[in-house]
Formats: sequence, C-alpha cells, structure tokens
Amino acid sequence: MAQLDGIELRHLRAFLAVVEAGTITGAAEDLRIAQPSLSQQISGLERRVGVKLFHRNARGVRLTPAGDALAAAARKAFSVLSDGLDAARSVLVEVVVGLCSGVPGELLHRLRAEIDGEVRFEPADSAAQPGLLRAGALDFGVVRLPVPLEGLEITVLVEQPLGVVVHLSHPLAGVSTVDWNSLEGQRLLWFSEDRAPGYANAVLEHAASAGWNPVLHRAPAGHTLFTYELSSQRDLVALRPSADDSELVWIPFAQNPPVERLALIRKGFAE
Repeated sequence: MAQLDGIELRHLRAFLAVVEAGTITGAAEDLRIAQPSLSQQISGLERRVGVKLFHRNARGVRLTPAGDALAAAARKAFSVLSDGLDAARSVLVEVVVGLCSGVPGELLHRLRAEIDGEVRFEPADSAAQPGLLRAGALDFGVVRLPVPLEGLEITVLVEQPLGVVVHLSHPLAGVSTVDWNSLEGQRLLWFSEDRAPGYANAVLEHAASAGWNPVLHRAPAGHTLFTYELSSQRDLVALRPSADDSELVWIPFAQNPPVERLALIRKGFAE
C-alpha cells in the first residue's frame, strides 16, 4: 500500500475530470476551482505516480499509456467505492429496545415502524432500564413510569386508566363499574415491586388515598398463573388496563382511577 501514500480521492477525481474534459481549463470549470490549482494537483499526482499521465499540446491534453491505465483503474475504484457505500447504507443498524412486561402488541408494532434500524426487543424490568441505557446496553427503553430519569429523555407512549380485573365467578363480575368502597375486604393480586418500584408505589399510594389499603397477594409472574390465581380465590382482584382472557372481566372505576403510563426513554443528547 506504500505506492498509495499521498494519493487521495480528490487527486483521482481531478485526474478523471481532466480526462473527461480533455483540457485543464474545462476540467477546472467543471470542478469550480482555479486552473492553476488544478494544474498543481495533476502535476503532484504525476510526481506521486512517477510517470507522465498526459501529453500536453495547444489543443489540450491526451492520455499517455500510463495515464490510460490509471484512468481505467480509477474509474473501477470509484465504481467499487460507490457500490460499497450503497451496500453500507442499505444495512439496517440493530437497535436494542428494553421492554417491560405487559406492553400491548400494537405498541410494539408502532415502535418497530417508527424507530430507524433493525429493532430487537430485550425483556428488562422498568427499574433496571435507566441503568442499562446509561451503560450503553440499550438504545431505548419502554418502561412503566415513574422511573429515575436523570440524564434521560422521555416520550409518553400510552396513558390509560387501570380497572379492576376479576374472574367470571367473582361476585363483582356482573357490575358495570366499581368504586373504591366496593373493594373493601378484597385482596389485591400483586407483582414483585422490585420490577417497577415507582409504579408499584404510585398505584398503592393512589389506592390508599382513595381509602383502600388491600392485603397484597403476591404471585409469580405469568399469564397462566395470573388467571389461575383469580379463578381460585373469590376475594382476589387485580388492577390492570385490560383483561386479555375470556375467563376474566375488566371493570372500570366510576371515578378516580389509577393510571398506567408507558414511556419510551433514551439517553439525553447531553450525555
């Protein structure tokens, strides 16, 4: 590669411009540079190559055999480079998106369409995602708010009220709405708070402010177990934005429902 030392793309571009124009003056006009500057570039290229590239006469320039060989190689090099750039631009960059549990499928399709690149969703608890973003392990994160947002940008994607989810056999299954008083004596099917402590605290504090301080019944994560727990205990309810199971009923609050907010987070530009 030592023979390429000092030869830059601009030198070869200038050389081919002279070949196409047939004169230094015409090539300088095409390149929009001064003729003396272009002449210096061609002379410098000839010094670096070590041979004359043009025969010069009163009518312009004509390629020498060495120049003809270099012109063919330069055209090929520019063609290969152009193809390489097109290939590089066509490759989708992988974008890793952290994903908390229970995100609706339509939101995933929306994110895949809106994010440039080849999206790969990586399951991760809301509590862990800010740290993973700051460490560079994630490009984006989908979390349940609130989470610590120092140094992060946030876009709220979904804001929806929670309702009461019960099994079809539950005494509340036939009502059209619930109020907080009707939940008195009901236990709450709950998840491990360390997955989304901010969200867990916000929901429980909202319930407490409305007068309901339920006994928490914790169960392992999983849709099958979720439905099973609600079907086997008549004093057990859950708080969810929906109930995606034919055995379950979702009942809206008549007023003052807790709210779930799903957000897209990423590192701030200042980081």
